[in-house]
Amino acid sequence: MNATTVPITAHVLTWAREEAGLTQSELADRAKLDVEGLKAWEAAESYPTKGQFSKLVGILKRPSALFFLPEPPVQAGMPTSLRSAPALGNHKLGPEEARQIRWARRLQELTSWVLRDQGSPEVRLSQYRPSQDPVGMADAERLQSGISTGEQLAWTSASVAFRAWREHLEEQGTLVMQLTMGKNNIRGFGAWDDYAPLVVVNTAYHPTARIFTLFHEVAHLLTRTDAACQNFVIPADNDHSVERWCERFAAAFLLPEEGLKEVASKYGVTTASRTNDPDTARLIANRFSVSTRATAIRLQEVGIAEPTLYSAVAAQFAAKDWNDSSGGGGGGQPASEKRIGQLGARLPNALINAADRGRLTTRDLADYLQLNTGQLDDLKGLLNEPR
Repeated sequence: MNATTVPITAHVLTWAREEAGLTQSELADRAKLDVEGLKAWEAAESYPTKGQFSKLVGILKRPSALFFLPEPPVQAGMPTSLRSAPALGNHKLGPEEARQIRWARRLQELTSWVLRDQGSPEVRLSQYRPSQDPVGMADAERLQSGISTGEQLAWTSASVAFRAWREHLEEQGTLVMQLTMGKNNIRGFGAWDDYAPLVVVNTAYHPTARIFTLFHEVAHLLTRTDAACQNFVIPADNDHSVERWCERFAAAFLLPEEGLKEVASKYGVTTASRTNDPDTARLIANRFSVSTRATAIRLQEVGIAEPTLYSAVAAQFAAKDWNDSSGGGGGGQPASEKRIGQLGARLPNALINAADRGRLTTRDLADYLQLNTGQLDDLKGLLNEPR
């Protein structure tokens, strides 16, 4: 072996390339490398030079240390359970969705490792079966949360509400990410891990829709089912799918029956005067900082809406599902602030603590978080500010 070459593990390079969705020719073209040379590296017949290795790391967006592992991290990347999730219907995951899922899963795997490494206990989330009553389970989880209906009604906007729910979930040990996956793509996905359970929502959706998706994915975690979800589930009495269970759980958790009926009565909606008016449902939804779809599901479930309300809401307010901005990409936000918006506080804090303990290099930490070292310092400063 030449002193100027880098002794990477051949099949780890192959794995990283395939996880990036690239052929050998495509990777060679993007990295401006000779394809025959790349084939030789993957066949363990030779090694790249330091300069060639840097190009590979840059294109594949993987920490440099990964390429020296004896085996690829098989739990990361795109699980089959997400590629073929029932809630995707006929939707095929596109390149942007796949890229974000892979990034999120790499971060989840790394966070799980550092938490185990530092001796943290497993996350103790409840576990339910889809055969159990989702409303009863949601009531139990809401009581356990300690967040009252009055506190929820006092939140001044959907963005404030999302931050509050995220903080609650992070305190329980769940990683919560907001990633840009594009309009008309998946609403979000969830992936279980004993140390770092993960939920991700798509910023292309309006914050109220994200909140509903957030707890839909939490419901998947509570049933220990990995899922990627695109379509909203139309309420139906004969639908006993896991997706319907998760929709009912999310609606019941976010709109507790007693508080919902009290607020609804102020708009003239009672069991004796059931509503079929989408605008009334929207007003009630705004009070709870929840999507009108979720509110329609719950109003029907507690018996104060006509069975046709959900369909009327879906028809009238479909455009309201989407974010008013360009998709939540962060605009001119500094990269460090954008990362906190995307990743929350629990995940970067765990990784920074691992780096402080010498278990992760600064370069690899920056690579995983997709920041340079200056931006990493800014992120540390933001995380240390009083919340």
